[in-house]
Amino acid sequence: MLEFVLDFLFPPACSVCGKLDKNWLCPKCKSRVERLEKSNLVEIEDKEYEKLLYLFEYQSLVRKLILRYKFSNKAYLNHFFANVMIHNGKSSQILKEYDLIIPVPMHKKKMQKRGYNQTELVANELGKSLEIPVKKDVLSKVINTTTQSKLGGKARQTNIQHAFFIQNDVEVEDKKIVLLDDIYTTGATSQECSRVLKEAGAREILVVVLAKD
Repeated sequence: MLEFVLDFLFPPACSVCGKLDKNWLCPKCKSRVERLEKSNLVEIEDKEYEKLLYLFEYQSLVRKLILRYKFSNKAYLNHFFANVMIHNGKSSQILKEYDLIIPVPMHKKKMQKRGYNQTELVANELGKSLEIPVKKDVLSKVINTTTQSKLGGKARQTNIQHAFFIQNDVEVEDKKIVLLDDIYTTGATSQECSRVLKEAGAREILVVVLAKD
């Protein structure tokens, strides 16, 4: 009954075009976004992580969808992003080669304000479907940094330094780790997270993001 009342007062609409749709993403927009899928794997030589896997280029419809997912209380879009990765044979096979998934954490103050960690929600879907352990209590963010998107390249690196802390070295020691984030721009966040994971004994790190800018 409650669900009926909520649907009547706040009818579900497509997160891209606004057209009423019970799945929150109409077939037309879903198809348009899926056609933009890249699923590119990049070898990295000068970072603490060895590889980068991204689903989309961060532009047009994808940018709109991710921003709404993060900042407009559309947590349900985690199902869409996770399913794109799960149903892509290349991506899912690559992920299965790793021991565990660690989502990039949010500081507790930002978590309280937003109500959910968008990266963690996708990680949970991936872990459940691909049967890969998801560890959310290993890496924590101990400094409430300025939002990276508001800063330039060098400022991003300085801003994120020493912001992350490993709570349990044993969980990552000699493990192949998927570090999951939402957007990759300069790689500053991925680098800092990977640095502390490597210091804790991680053997190999694959950074996986929804989109690369």
